Amino acid sequence: MKKITVSLVLSLLPYCAFSDVFQADITVTNSPIDTQKKSFGFNNAENFFDQLTRNGIKQDFNNYSDTSGVKAVTDYQGVLLNINLPQNSSTNELILSIPKLNFTKTFTGPSRSNTTQQLKNYLKSDIDGTATHIVEYQVGNTPNSPLTGNPSSLGGQMVAIGFNNATNIPTTNLPYSSPDTSSSPVSDHNSTGGSHSSSSSANPVIVGVAGGTYTQKGLDISVFNVPISKAFNIDSDDPRKKLLLNGQFNYITVGQAASYQGAVGIGYMHPITDHWYLIPSINYGAIGSQDLASLGQIFSTSLSSNYQFRLPGYDMALVNMFGYYKTLPLNISGVISSNPDINNYVFKNGIFASKVVPFLFGQDVRVKGFFTDTEFTGSKVFIRQYNEVGLELSSVRKVGWLDKISFGLADSLTLSAKYIFSIQDPNNFEGYEIGVGYDF
Repeated sequence: MKKITVSLVLSLLPYCAFSDVFQADITVTNSPIDTQKKSFGFNNAENFFDQLTRNGIKQDFNNYSDTSGVKAVTDYQGVLLNINLPQNSSTNELILSIPKLNFTKTFTGPSRSNTTQQLKNYLKSDIDGTATHIVEYQVGNTPNSPLTGNPSSLGGQMVAIGFNNATNIPTTNLPYSSPDTSSSPVSDHNSTGGSHSSSSSANPVIVGVAGGTYTQKGLDISVFNVPISKAFNIDSDDPRKKLLLNGQFNYITVGQAASYQGAVGIGYMHPITDHWYLIPSINYGAIGSQDLASLGQIFSTSLSSNYQFRLPGYDMALVNMFGYYKTLPLNISGVISSNPDINNYVFKNGIFASKVVPFLFGQDVRVKGFFTDTEFTGSKVFIRQYNEVGLELSSVRKVGWLDKISFGLADSLTLSAKYIFSIQDPNNFEGYEIGVGYDF
């Protein structure tokens, strides 16, 4: 029977008021006694740029004329942009300054509408690399980047995908077998490194629906993803050797701005011994967001290890991964262009411990705890280190009521909880997840 694992992860983190991703404090001046100032917040790049146009300013400031002085101090996804339209300018000057990049540029044109459109095109088209430098600054210094630099970004999700390849490996022929597992008539494969798996299928299709919420420097970020993976035997003489295919779709909200991520990958599981496996893999992912005016792509390659052993009463696994992650240039004519040069070497290590507890809640249940540590080196990223600690409960045999309501399709039930935090920077990052899953 083909086995499908479906999981739903819900956040424990309370939903707080969302911060606006784009903010602008605009001052319109005609004279020292004729000045108006207002603050604006947006979760869409187009609305942000529209507010800076002549029509946008005129609509909200009744003292505005085409000779008024306009100053806008803006937060562009965590990057400070100062925009100045000098009073009585004959060339309709627009002066853009980015203090963190030590950058200033002046636009001129036949009208203020023209110069504000030039600014919009300039920040999207990466004409002289400024848009790329903004992205690189975001990755290293702000929690906003959907590309990489934080666990909810495309890069962070791809690290998780690579590591998960090494956690879904069955335990076989381990010494010091636990009495509670050896007596069980049901073979509990995959008992140390990853999600519970019954013996109904040697190579299950694994499908998940997951979600979580992170707080990154006061910014609320929600993640919903759909991972899919499948293993194939490639050696009839050694079924431990497998080709691994995986894909994942993510829906991310930064504040209330949405972005979409997709990743695909291929790996190979090779046994060194009966209880030690190496898994090389390559992955490709892309991110797109109209709200954030962002596009990007990442290539990665990684080598993972899963070493399994037993302690009295416990099944154990040490899972280690080393990966290389590189952003790639992406140019869609007339839409957006970006070429950030971000290269990271990532180390992720985890320990998993599990045992079967008989008759918990009326079922034999495998209880698994885990702890992981993730470290980024190379290009500067906002969150260089984070940890995960979690607990998972998986039924060993079929659950009667679940089997009944699923017409015999469902095999087992899994409940999980995970807390994500940073030992190095506890004030900038935190997240909670809970999950429920079943196999059929």
